[in-house]
Amino acid sequence: MKPLCEYVTSEILPGVRALIAKKMIEDHGITQSKAAELLDTSQPAISHYKRDLRGIKISLLKKHPELMEMVNSIAKRIMSGEVSQKQTTAEFCSICRYMQKHDLIPNGEGGY
Repeated sequence: MKPLCEYVTSEILPGVRALIAKKMIEDHGITQSKAAELLDTSQPAISHYKRDLRGIKISLLKKHPELMEMVNSIAKRIMSGEVSQKQTTAEFCSICRYMQKHDLIPNGEGGY
C-alpha cells in the first residue's frame, strides 16, 4: 500500500487538476498553455488531462456534487485572479480533506 501522501500526489491531484483545467478551457476559452501556467504544470500534462489519461478515476470525483462544486469554485477563483498558485495548493488540500472525511481515499488497509 502506498503512503497516503504518495497516493494523493499520484492519483488524486492529477484528477482534480484535470477537472479544473477542463473547466477553465471549456468555460473561459483559455489555451492549454495558459491553463498549465495557472495550475503550475505542463501543457502536455493538460493535454493528457483533457483525454482523461491521468489521475484518479475522474468518474469517482464526478459522482460527488460537493467535490464538483469545490472544483468549479477553484476554477472560477483562479480565472478571476482571486487565488494565487500558492493559495490553489491550499484549495487542493481542502479537496483531499473532504475526500478523507468521506472515505473516498484508501484507508491504509487497501479499501475505500
